[in-house]
Amino acid sequence: MRVEVRAFGGVADRAGLTVLPVEVPDGATVGELRDALAHAFPDVATLLPRCAVAVDLEVADADLVLRGGEEVAVLPPVAGGSDDVGAGAVVTRTGLVHGPIDVAAELAALGDPRVGAIVSFQGLVRDHAEDLEGVVRLEYSAYEEMAARELDVIAAELRADHPEVRGLVLVHAVGPLPVGAHTILIAAAAAHRDEAFAACRDGLERVKERVPVFKREVTADGARWVGLEPDGA
Repeated sequence: MRVEVRAFGGVADRAGLTVLPVEVPDGATVGELRDALAHAFPDVATLLPRCAVAVDLEVADADLVLRGGEEVAVLPPVAGGSDDVGAGAVVTRTGLVHGPIDVAAELAALGDPRVGAIVSFQGLVRDHAEDLEGVVRLEYSAYEEMAARELDVIAAELRADHPEVRGLVLVHAVGPLPVGAHTILIAAAAAHRDEAFAACRDGLERVKERVPVFKREVTADGARWVGLEPDGA
């Protein structure tokens, strides 16, 4: 059985391909697919332990059996971030933005007579990482179909888990972004600040953990994909 595996971020970079064709036996599992990928594409073999495999837009366990015809993708670590970091209609804005995020317009959409607090997290491109100086830009790419779906799923979860919320924004930028540009906007509107703070932080953590957006840090001397640095780097 031939499976054409979509590749993103640093995996696509290392392989020099965005689709990795691989042969596996009929009834192969996702784990066996991983092994076949490592054999067929030795240049990416060392990256695969840090990657997830998605089948039909959902992250799959190693024992999932492939029937043939599914959409399969290998996903490097998502853009992520460090740990530092209802009833009635709820305004919900989700999606990927190609280029700068219009923060003012997104937040203005949350205005409502019942809203007493809007809490937002605005991610920015900084000129350094924890172990890297001289960052001149970040480049974000995404498994766009899965990312859009996952953002919608997270928004639905937040509406259920925080029924007091009156509005949500879950937006991530993709493409090249210079120092100072907005990378992500997570916002929650509610009658009271405690509820807005809780929903905003919850939304941020879920987006950073689950949405397949991949980050490349670029300096004047080179670039690296976040999450795929050599061990010990």
